[in-house]
Amino acid sequence: MERRKRYKRPLSLIIIGSLFLLFPIWNYFSICIMSGYPYQRPLYVLGKMDPVVALLMVLSLAVGIGLLLVKRWGWRLFFAFAALLMGYNVWAVFSLPDYWVNMLYLLYSALGLAAAVYFLRPDISTPFMKMYPRGWRFEKRIPVHKKVRINGKDFETRDLSTRGFYVDWPDCNVEVGEEVEVEIDGMLLKAGIVRLDGNGAGLAFRYQRSESRKTIRNLITAGA
Repeated sequence: MERRKRYKRPLSLIIIGSLFLLFPIWNYFSICIMSGYPYQRPLYVLGKMDPVVALLMVLSLAVGIGLLLVKRWGWRLFFAFAALLMGYNVWAVFSLPDYWVNMLYLLYSALGLAAAVYFLRPDISTPFMKMYPRGWRFEKRIPVHKKVRINGKDFETRDLSTRGFYVDWPDCNVEVGEEVEVEIDGMLLKAGIVRLDGNGAGLAFRYQRSESRKTIRNLITAGA
């Protein structure tokens, strides 16, 4: 039986981060095509470019790197980028007479708003905010209070899923990544500490059998 896999980055995040890295290239060639600038002369094109557009291109690279590296500053910089992008696009729509250019700016604004909604989701934003590295959770944990013993000490779960649980454990003396023994509903299981937040600990089950998953699923159904 293999140890439970931890998903470092969801595919959607990888795609969005990569698009941010490609955005300056796309924007550069779009400007060259629409304005008739020679794309072989980047210094000339940059000299003709709106300073805000140039700033957005630089910020886009930084945002893409920060998101792909799962850095808190990358998450925060994204919202600064999104606010600047949408503000500039709204100004452009009311200032520029070109219909198709305005439609392109509106599309950029819609994409920026959709990305902002995506990154505000707790299951996406949480790994960016944590002091300790953690993966993304793809199974919802249900608020279930169940007696559990961890390394011989009694606790009560705050939430529970077939993949793991959270307990209040402010004086936890176990490090992230260490393995512990868990007893729940008469079952002895192995689990690993995956996060500590000062108030408690998040644990992920290891080496699970289908029977133990079924039992935990029944506990969730009974306690939810």
